[in-house]
Amino acid sequence: MKLKEYLETKELTQEKFIQEMEDQTGHKLSQGGLSKYVLEYRIPRKAEMVAIHEYTKGEVEPNDFYL
Repeated sequence: MKLKEYLETKELTQEKFIQEMEDQTGHKLSQGGLSKYVLEYRIPRKAEMVAIHEYTKGEVEPNDFYL
């Protein structure tokens, strides 16, 4: 599932996603960085991909960031 779809499905704002992910995984994303991932302008680095995958309980997989 794409990150944008995940946020819409879970009714999460980017700020709430960032805060909850940091609380759960200890990994902090910038709002600008997350926005670029959501809009598919950038692909997260490995550490961010792992944290996003962990936080979403596997619903957003690393392969979802590639076309």
